[in-house]
Amino acid sequence: MALYNLTGIVAGNETGLLTFVQGVNTNLLSGFMGAMFLIGLFIVMVTSFFLTTQDIGKSVAAASFISFIFALTLTALELLSPLGLFITLIAAGIGVATSFSKT
Repeated sequence: MALYNLTGIVAGNETGLLTFVQGVNTNLLSGFMGAMFLIGLFIVMVTSFFLTTQDIGKSVAAASFISFIFALTLTALELLSPLGLFITLIAAGIGVATSFSKT
């Protein structure tokens, strides 16, 4: 017997991975699934880039730009709010601007 029954999350007769994930995002995580995914991805990327380059500025710039690309995808799939996309856009812009000013 399953400990959790997640079959009632998907509304209607729609079956598919995207509708299931959107249902989990809406019903279980109150719309924060995309934001949590981006934060986790950003932390992992900054850490791995820093271990490779030993430059925190370049690491944050690269990670924020890649996070913005993922935020575009998550917003298109309706897993991230437009405000989250705007925040990652600002972070990517600041990161890239500060990394170019160091040259």
